[in-house]
Amino acid sequence: MAEHARKDVVMIGYGAGSGPASVALSQAGYSVVALERGPHLTAQRDFSPSQIDTLRWVIRDGMIPDFDRMPLTFREDEDDEATPTDYLMSTLVGGATIHWSGQSWRLFEDDFRVRSTVMELYGEERLRYLEDDGASIVDWPISYDEVEPYYERVETHVGIGGWPGNIQGQLRPVKADEGNPFEAPRQNDYPFRPLRDNATNLTFRHGALQRGLHPFHVPTAILTRPYLSPYGISRPPCTYCTFCTGHGCWNASKSDTRVSLLPAAVATGNFELRPGCHVTRLNQENGRVVSVEYVDTTSGERHTQPGDIFLLGAYTFQNVRLLLHSGIDADGKVGQHFMTRSQPSVHAVFDDRFLNGYNGPAVQRQGLDDYNGEVAFEQKLELSNDDFFIRGAFIGSPSQRNPLQTYNQVPPGVPTWGPEYKRYLTNYLNRYIGLQMLTEPLPYEHSRIDLDPNHRDSYGVPGARVTRRIGENERRMGRFIHDRGVEILQAAGAARIWGSGDVQAIPTMTHDTGGLRMGNDPDTSVTNRYCQMWDAPNVFVGGGAVFPTMGGKNPTQTIWMLSYWLADAIIDGRADVDDARNHG
Repeated sequence: MAEHARKDVVMIGYGAGSGPASVALSQAGYSVVALERGPHLTAQRDFSPSQIDTLRWVIRDGMIPDFDRMPLTFREDEDDEATPTDYLMSTLVGGATIHWSGQSWRLFEDDFRVRSTVMELYGEERLRYLEDDGASIVDWPISYDEVEPYYERVETHVGIGGWPGNIQGQLRPVKADEGNPFEAPRQNDYPFRPLRDNATNLTFRHGALQRGLHPFHVPTAILTRPYLSPYGISRPPCTYCTFCTGHGCWNASKSDTRVSLLPAAVATGNFELRPGCHVTRLNQENGRVVSVEYVDTTSGERHTQPGDIFLLGAYTFQNVRLLLHSGIDADGKVGQHFMTRSQPSVHAVFDDRFLNGYNGPAVQRQGLDDYNGEVAFEQKLELSNDDFFIRGAFIGSPSQRNPLQTYNQVPPGVPTWGPEYKRYLTNYLNRYIGLQMLTEPLPYEHSRIDLDPNHRDSYGVPGARVTRRIGENERRMGRFIHDRGVEILQAAGAARIWGSGDVQAIPTMTHDTGGLRMGNDPDTSVTNRYCQMWDAPNVFVGGGAVFPTMGGKNPTQTIWMLSYWLADAIIDGRADVDDARNHG
């Protein structure tokens, strides 16, 4: 087995969880190596206009590993046998930021103190059903005020555009109804504006305004003007080509870890990227990780990489299973409190207008937070005990309706083949809208990730197994949010609306968090407030696995933010790599 020279920092995976830290640490003089399981695809070679292929990348999941390389199984109950399920996250340099939509959010202030907020608003008696259902809601060990500068660093250094809604406590919509009045206060404006609106967005916006709601254009990690980042990385603006979600950006306009951060890390001379390296184990001595073992996926050769500090920067499932396979389980806490979204569905078609979703990126999107977090708490207080729920959802209007992505979105009663199906597509393919409803799942004691004894990957490592069932809070929320979506589309003038408020215990929908909960108490959490493992103090976790609660927003910007946060804690000594309990 080949052994490499020791590095100050060894990163496992190179995506949102490790990208910002790779720049911060290498600029601070640390020697850093990133071991990425997948290949290094580039815009020039792999995502050029000649390679724009929805069938290849989206329908056939060209960036997603097959089951044998990244096994994932699912069951609803511990007595059930888990069955194989889809793994929806890419394995390549840049991770899921390559194929993501670019919808980029800060969490609410109250998203960092969920338990305190719901107790203050509703009291213990109204929340009794949560305890009976095994919910484990907690506050984060960090506050919004502490991490606000890191959110801003993501926006300026990675590249996020938007309309400000709240600058230093002052509501600051640029035009009436344009900013988000419910967002957490920011110290400064976005560095540039978001994408323009299209017919889909304006239709949604009209319906929302008719209902007295507060729509706004979502913040987007897609450039709308030529942009030179503080790292000196110059990138061009979006061309509105429509091949965005599920695709790598051919123009480098979509802000991903590969184009926004990797060049800055490489420029330091202290950073090395090794693609095609599948890490199989963390080796320990005296309570510390001393090296990792990995397989070169091209040659099959096995290697050892020693290091002083280790950052787990892979996706939630892979971070958890690597720790468990390496014998690191934090007294059974590794894998607990897994969260993923269970979303209702609302679809509609219009008779009186073309929406032409084939008209730009998916985040050419209007949305609203009127029902997100606890914004609608007064309305929820009026619900019966059988309908009451905590938390909420973002509701938005996705664009990017390429034909191969919408051919199967048909209302009940319409066949999926034959003359009637063709007539439907002719009349309604460009008149369709489907809402995005990012319901917030709660963490539960019974929701967890562990190792599946019946399935192993190509290198002998057991696959990740998800055990999860739907909580009553999610069922109530699903029905409520579904009904609000129907009301918006009715007000917008939809000819036909369909969908369901029923939610399913799906194992993954690309927003998978929890499993390595951060906290202030080693008896109830896996990492401390700096994403540092209590039981292995030289191991840090980048990614959504550390989330104690999830929020009703896309997690990527918060993952990027935490990567900067933990890196600075290492650099300035707040995170003591010899003792995770000794921190500021």
